[in-house]
Amino acid sequence: MRISRNRVSEGDDAMSPGEGVEPAALAGGGLTVAHPRPGLMVHTTDGIERDDRVHDRLIVPSLTAVIVLDGLVEASFGGRRQICVATPDAPAAFAVALAEPDLLRRQFHTGAHVRKVTLRLERPWLEAAGVEPGTAAGRFCGRHLAAVSWRPSARLAALAAALIAPESMTAPVARLVAEAHTIETAAGILAAVAGEDATAEESGLKPADLQRAGRLRERLEMLSIASERDGSAPTLAEIAADCGVSVSTMQRLFRAAYGTSIAGWLRGRRLDHAHADIAAGRCSIAEAAFHAGYGDVANFTTAFRRRFGVTPGRLARQA
Repeated sequence: MRISRNRVSEGDDAMSPGEGVEPAALAGGGLTVAHPRPGLMVHTTDGIERDDRVHDRLIVPSLTAVIVLDGLVEASFGGRRQICVATPDAPAAFAVALAEPDLLRRQFHTGAHVRKVTLRLERPWLEAAGVEPGTAAGRFCGRHLAAVSWRPSARLAALAAALIAPESMTAPVARLVAEAHTIETAAGILAAVAGEDATAEESGLKPADLQRAGRLRERLEMLSIASERDGSAPTLAEIAADCGVSVSTMQRLFRAAYGTSIAGWLRGRRLDHAHADIAAGRCSIAEAAFHAGYGDVANFTTAFRRRFGVTPGRLARQA
């Protein structure tokens, strides 16, 4: 097991497939990069991001999963944006499949504390682990830019925490324990993506409809970003036309594919953006509520606590 451990005051965070990482993205804290087996990479981060920056990297065909125990992680794979927000009481995770090489873009935010684990399971490792194309996990990994977000179990969160801050042990034992934790974490990730693939199958949607649903979600991400920036965004009718369906069909496809309404999904994304802004100290709670579409701060607080397990006021005090 090759391990590079850099508990440093000036480190970096790259979610990189190899040893190379971008310089000085963390102002404090530390990181580790390890390769327990060929094609399996685990990268941990526990620190404060130094400044606002964007870092691009080409990623090989693989399954990348990020388990966030605290803070905000913002990245895009092949132009599709992923935002993952977590608190110590409510960890979060996401995974993205790359069936072909594509671009990873990582967005950093000044002063944001991030505590997370990234696993990259490359195709040779997946094949050696028995993740075949006919399995649920294999089908997910074979769909380019397939993505899933979920709340990790207490066990998966505990494994991530152990990888970030391992117990003090003698070197041979530490390596074996770290490898065991990594393999169990990978198993939990594969179970999550297999469940997502099974959900897609149970939806009864045809492959073409699943592709439309994926394109719809991508356009909704763009709508959410544009609305947040300047209020200009395509309408639902325009998005439906772009996807080649009616608005009613679009609503049905989205609910069948993702288990929620478009309105509910957009509301959740606005809350994610509000969490990021409050955590970074970019706006007041009242401003965050307004941008999230809430005219009443009390209603915003209720929705915020339900989603993240913490009130916006408490989050602001921790920032």
